[in-house]
Amino acid sequence: MATVTIHETMGLEGKLTNPVRDQFTPSRRFSSDTWRTTSTRRVPTPPVQKPVAPQPQPQLEVNAETSLIDMMRARDNGVDLKTVAAFFRAALEEYERTGHNLYRRSLLGPSDAEALVHYPRETEEREMVILASNNYLGLTSHPRVIAAAQEAAAKYGTGSGSSPLLVGTFPVTRELEAKLAKLKGAEEACVFATGYQANVGVISAVASGPNDVVILDRYAHASMVDGAKLSGAQVKVFKHNDAEHLDRVLERNRDARLKLVCVEGIYSMDGDIAPLDNIHAVCQKHNALLLVDEAHSTGVLGENGAGAASQFGLEGKIDLHIGTLSKAIGACGGFVAGSADLVTYIRYFARSAMFSTAPSPMVMAAASAAIDVLHDEPERQARLWENCRFLHAELKKLGFTVNDEPSPVIPVIVGTMAGLRQMTLDLHRDNVCVNSVPFPVVPHGSERIRISLTANHTREQLVRALEALAKAGRAAGVIE
Repeated sequence: MATVTIHETMGLEGKLTNPVRDQFTPSRRFSSDTWRTTSTRRVPTPPVQKPVAPQPQPQLEVNAETSLIDMMRARDNGVDLKTVAAFFRAALEEYERTGHNLYRRSLLGPSDAEALVHYPRETEEREMVILASNNYLGLTSHPRVIAAAQEAAAKYGTGSGSSPLLVGTFPVTRELEAKLAKLKGAEEACVFATGYQANVGVISAVASGPNDVVILDRYAHASMVDGAKLSGAQVKVFKHNDAEHLDRVLERNRDARLKLVCVEGIYSMDGDIAPLDNIHAVCQKHNALLLVDEAHSTGVLGENGAGAASQFGLEGKIDLHIGTLSKAIGACGGFVAGSADLVTYIRYFARSAMFSTAPSPMVMAAASAAIDVLHDEPERQARLWENCRFLHAELKKLGFTVNDEPSPVIPVIVGTMAGLRQMTLDLHRDNVCVNSVPFPVVPHGSERIRISLTANHTREQLVRALEALAKAGRAAGVIE
């Protein structure tokens, strides 16, 4: 008897309408109502089979709606990796030739409201309005933040040289963790090298095996999905921001040993805010742990940028706060904050931290200084929201389909791959840099431009951007 791996499918709770939002996951091949998980059982070794003659492989072709999902489907349909990789590279080269692949443009200065941008296909650099940066408060170029990083680099060097549990922890690391815990109204915090690592490590450490269940919002970030799968727990999904459906999912899974509910403060592709008050109440009712990913809400929501929990008056009541240092905090890295017991456990059991080099001390110092700026300069948060309300209102007046409420993340729905590519190129030519979000990152038919705003944007910059958006939108047939 040999041990082999068996793939099993688990039904999701509720009707799902977005089967490909989290395709960028280790096990991405699932239908609209199943996840694929892996369990290990002892079963008889199957008999050796004779080789099967290779079958003709499906042909790949570039057209107006070609996207990453075509590469995934080709792999699923038996096209070998090297063939798909060669086609994908050729497709990118074709899009670059026509100007429709604008990914990996290089910033020649700080990631701020306006920056000098280099695109390899062009001979000249462009001074562009940047609507593509998550530097929400403009802290990446704040003098105090830069000075703190320089001082730490001079004192401790540029890298940590070790994992956090060995000798990768510095005084600035402990200082930052204490500030993060205080910011979140928690007892303790632990930093990670990235926000992605934080979600993967925390979820896979807290949930452990098939007797536990991880329940994700349907629009949960890919890092949450990956962490849930890595945990080996059952994975369930509830309808986006629907506390009543979450209640039913928890009731159906009431016998699970541990129930972990994972949501985001502000959702990264839709810009909407989770109804944390209702979700928290449902979790309390079912004795479920609540994890809130505050990547886009730390520094943005709540008093002094404390986040979504502060916005809803839930300070000290959220079991686990996940966050990033890479957006409003203006540095790089991630963290978890919660009770001393849980965070200590995670510090020793989160493999993504234990088996990774610790964050750089100069980055920790920069993030620590940025938190001080959060407290000392609350006007930055106020300016950010002034910009959010202005741009959101003006986009709606122009006839664009956007999110219901103002947010630092504003999705502008285009609806086709061809239209998305053309709008992005037209905006580039008018010196406005935006994020192009294609299918399968978002559902087919909701391809979008994702606008990210900062406190540093001036009204003149936003007006220029609106004029360019209106021109590009009309050319693409998105607005009249």
